[in-house]
Amino acid sequence: MADMTLKESYPLDSLDTLIGDTRLSAVENLDIVSIALPHTLAPEKTTETRASLDEKLQSAFGLKLTETGTRSSNGDKHSLLGLQPGMWFLVTSRRTREPARTLKTVVRDTAYLTDQSDSWAILDIAGPHAQAALERICPVDIDKSVFDDTRVVRTSMEHLSVIIERPEPERFRLYSPLSSAQSFLHAVRVSLQNAV
Repeated sequence: MADMTLKESYPLDSLDTLIGDTRLSAVENLDIVSIALPHTLAPEKTTETRASLDEKLQSAFGLKLTETGTRSSNGDKHSLLGLQPGMWFLVTSRRTREPARTLKTVVRDTAYLTDQSDSWAILDIAGPHAQAALERICPVDIDKSVFDDTRVVRTSMEHLSVIIERPEPERFRLYSPLSSAQSFLHAVRVSLQNAV
């Protein structure tokens, strides 16, 4: 039998490029775990379970359970993205072998967890033309007066699903499904080239 070693690879191949004075770079080595409240609970039990989950996340990570369309973070170490009622993404800046199992020791039976780490292609776009580039292809108002570091949104760009957050005033983080990573990169890169 042949001696083979599997090596990790990323869909955007460690991209890091400067277009004009704006940087477009792939974000790799993140854990992403979907957190969902059980839907089978009675309304009063849901409120109690949510409060317990909030307490556990604040204790473990210093993150407050957010409402839909908002995020909480402690810098680039952890972010909690409120994506829809009763569902969040916990994004962690480290790669562990089984992130959902690790998180289960924190949240216990307050939520269902799914490892999403290998499901998303992630780009950072940072610099003075980042917002203009995204405004060309994004139907959502991402002006910093309404979309700051406390916001997150699910939308589409060039018919591709995308999640957008804004960790810093001139830096956006974009998540798009892995299956369309190259099309997603092409759309963002061309829009940035046209905006510079």
